[in-house]
Amino acid sequence: MPDALPAQDPEAVTPRPSDAPTPPPAAEPAPGRWLWVIYPLAMVAMNAVWGGVMQVLLGKQIAAIVPEQAASAAALGMALSVSAVSSVVSQPIAGMLSDRTRTRFLGRRNVWIFGAGIVGALGLVAMSQLTSTIAIAITWAAMMWPLNATQASLTAVLPERVPQRLRGSMSGVLGAAGLIGAYAGVALAGLSRDLFMGYLLVAGLFLLLTQIFALTTKDRPAPEPDARTAPGDEAGGTRLSLRGAPDYWWAFTGRFLLIFGYFSVSSFQLYILRDHIGLGDIDRAATTLVAISGLSTLLSLAFALLGGWISDKTGRLRLFVGVSSLMFVPAGLVYLLVPTLTGAWMATAVTGAAFGVYMAVDQALITRVLPGVGNTGRDLGIMNIANAGPQIIAPSVAGAVVGATGDYRLVFVLLIVCTALGALSVRFIKGVR
Repeated sequence: MPDALPAQDPEAVTPRPSDAPTPPPAAEPAPGRWLWVIYPLAMVAMNAVWGGVMQVLLGKQIAAIVPEQAASAAALGMALSVSAVSSVVSQPIAGMLSDRTRTRFLGRRNVWIFGAGIVGALGLVAMSQLTSTIAIAITWAAMMWPLNATQASLTAVLPERVPQRLRGSMSGVLGAAGLIGAYAGVALAGLSRDLFMGYLLVAGLFLLLTQIFALTTKDRPAPEPDARTAPGDEAGGTRLSLRGAPDYWWAFTGRFLLIFGYFSVSSFQLYILRDHIGLGDIDRAATTLVAISGLSTLLSLAFALLGGWISDKTGRLRLFVGVSSLMFVPAGLVYLLVPTLTGAWMATAVTGAAFGVYMAVDQALITRVLPGVGNTGRDLGIMNIANAGPQIIAPSVAGAVVGATGDYRLVFVLLIVCTALGALSVRFIKGVR
């Protein structure tokens, strides 16, 4: 009989879990072709609302009620100040509610895009019938809730349905779509015969494209709770601390400052052309704004696509965000020192190129600094405060400045200072090149 095999330590023949080879992570599935089409189109509709209402319709509506130049600027600032509070509150709440939604009807993001899109479109049409600045302020503040609910859910689509390797390219497309949408809103509002038609066209575009997106795209199920998420907090209950996510908050700061500086000027472009440049008539200023915005959109579109593509190839997100932020400084100096229509065209060309690169690449950077996958809607909702909040707050501050001084030069100084500080903030982000 042969000798028995010697006894062996079970640990010597049983591989430890740590010794087993780790399989490579599965590649994230690429988004379908339809998402590359309808997602940018939905962003066109979203930004058409901000561009059409913020840059043209509110200004024309208030100018018809309060014709005097400084008084109309102050009234616009007052209306936007009221909506600023509503916007800051509604952004993160909308994101958290979207995170917590569990429904088989359309999905947690799409159901909000569907419902809030309908409410937002109806509210825009109702805005056209208002004849007092107080009613405009209250209604526009209320409109922040459905509009921000739509935007928060649309923004969450990028990190949830687009793999990281393609986010720079998709961000470039979305940045271009946002610029096209803003210009489409300005054109529809600026060339419309009256306020009702302007609001109706913007609302119709918003309703059509948001509903198509919600009804024709497949939502992703809620992710498993992140390791840093406590039980019961899967849908956004985890506290987002300043010390625990410094890159996230530096990205927030940089975007807030850049958007604040940019929209302190762009939201008053109609009045700047009428008063600072000296065109005089509000309708002539609106027609000129459509032409100037067309140049800005073309340059922004080209540079957004180029910036997104190059950032994917090089991986140098911080460099592109910082340089594009600094490009607003010379544009502000042109506005300040050359108060002519030629100067306005020159400054618009520079800001158009800079804003295109910035919006494309900064969105990709933001998706890289999100604290955890379990709270994407909440985290992006908070980050959207840095995007939508300044678009509301900056015009209110600029309106107060112009109302008090009757001069736009301090507004251009605000653009220069804020964008320079925004560029500086990007240097403190450590986890992204």
